Parts: sequence; structure tokens; C-alpha cells
Amino acid sequence: MFKPKLGANLIAGLVTGLVFAAPSQAATVSYLLDQSNKLADGINYLQVTISDEGTPGSIDFTVKALQPLLDLAGENFGIQRFGFNVLGGVGAEAQDVAQLPANWRARNGGRMAGFGLFGITLKAKANGKDKDKDGPLNVQDPLTFSIVGVDLDTVLSYVDLSTGRAPQGFSLFSAQVTGLNFGNCGGKGVEGYDSKGAIVPKDGGGKCVTSAYFGGASAVPAPPAVWLLATGIAGLAVRRFRSAKARLAA
Repeated sequence: MFKPKLGANLIAGLVTGLVFAAPSQAATVSYLLDQSNKLADGINYLQVTISDEGTPGSIDFTVKALQPLLDLAGENFGIQRFGFNVLGGVGAEAQDVAQLPANWRARNGGRMAGFGLFGITLKAKANGKDKDKDGPLNVQDPLTFSIVGVDLDTVLSYVDLSTGRAPQGFSLFSAQVTGLNFGNCGGKGVEGYDSKGAIVPKDGGGKCVTSAYFGGASAVPAPPAVWLLATGIAGLAVRRFRSAKARLAA
């Protein structure tokens, strides 16, 4: 029996594939982290970009802070932890993470404060010895790394929602950023954003925030030309879907 819901899902999948594949086989996708466990939600704090346009067989990640977060940067500012997911059936594990910065490690699983459980988490270690008390953490901005040696994976193999308990909301990715200077840090108010996203003057007070977690699931729109191509083919697919449904109903 013809299943309209299944057909619609197939069309959606086709459009998604076209968006990410056009105009060539290589693909790059980007997502915004606009949620936080300590700062205002709805502000684009970080961007995660995944690409297969580099070395064949390598999926490359770049995680970078955007201007609203850079405006809050203090001493030793950077990304300290990062979590991402792996689609079911994709055989990627922590051991497949390569080209991490010095004094970083990857492990399978891990929670990111408020944003749930992630398939793979990355964490900065202290410079020098592997103990935080022996030196500052090797925080990064941007954070770059790759996944290599996984058969038949694509950029979309690592785009999935977190699981478990997530009071801040399920997220495709999550990052912990340290070295923030928000609020009344050291007796000096620092420009930032309040709970409604409004600017806080530099003479403002409030609790000092030096570290926060961020998450999100918003995709950066594809270029207009790609969407135009995908929309045209989607229209053709919808017409064929409706025609098939009408024939079966006759």
C-alpha cells in the first residue's frame, strides 16, 4: 500500500541530499549555537562547520566563537570542551578523531551541562602535564579537528540530537567556553547581554560569569542558488508523489 507519510519523508530526504550535494559531490554545512546555560538564549554565540572538501576520506570540523561571544572574551578565552553526535549505523568512535590540538583528548560519550548526552566529547587538558592544576588549559578558538578512517560517512553522519536528560534542550552540538568576562567580574561591570538579549552597560553589575555551555540546532541557510535548484526538483518530486497517490486511489 502507498504510504503518503513515507513518500513525504522520501521527498524531504531527497531535497536535503540535493541541498548538501549541489553543485558538486563535496559538501559543507554549518550550524549555530544560540542557546546557553548561563547567558541569554537566541543569540548566535558559536558556529560549527563540517566539511568533506579537504583530504579524501576526512570529515573536518571547525568550531569558532562569533562576535557576541568575542565581545565577552577575557583572559585565557577559548573553547574548553565540545560534544557532537554520531548517527546510528555510523561506526565512528573517539579513536577516529584526528588532528586535535596539542593537549586535547577525545572520548566516547559525555554530558554537556544541560544539553544532554553526546556520542563523542572532546576536552582540553592542561598545558604541560595532564592535570588542570599544573597549568592553564589549552583552550582553542577556533577549535579544529577531523574524523578519518570511517567507511561511507558524510558530513551529515555527525548531525544528530543529543539524548538523555537535557533541561537546556536537546542539541546537535555543544561547547563549553571559558575565559568569559560577563557581569560583575573583579568589581567591574562588563558589557554583555541580559536574560532578554539586551546590552548591559559596562557599569552594570550582576554575577560574574567566566565559563558557560552553549548548544543549538539551527542550520546556517544554504546559498540561494542551491535552494532554488532544490526547490525546483522538490516541486517535480511532489507532483510525481501526488500523481502516484491518485493512481493508487483510482
